[in-house]
Amino acid sequence: MKKHEGKEMKKGVDIVLTGEVVSAKADKTASVNVERIFQHPAYKKIVRKKKKYLVHDEHNKCKPGDVVKIKLVRPISKTKRWLLVDILSTAPVKEVVK
Repeated sequence: MKKHEGKEMKKGVDIVLTGEVVSAKADKTASVNVERIFQHPAYKKIVRKKKKYLVHDEHNKCKPGDVVKIKLVRPISKTKRWLLVDILSTAPVKEVVK
């Protein structure tokens, strides 16, 4: 840890986001959609922004529709910088009626 003016400072803060799995077709990779809601600074309107992240899923546990927690880590590949931390809720199972 670094010392700054007599206080101990941590090197960095973990960035953790929550989102919904959109696709989990690739091996050890899931695509997670994270939605952010905020008020526009000038127009005061509530705005929704969505961003899709590629997430490293080591054990292929994710399924589309799952709500997951992801964490920013060092680059794993050209486009993957996020790691699956936890599955908060699983997607409902769809029953096929014949």
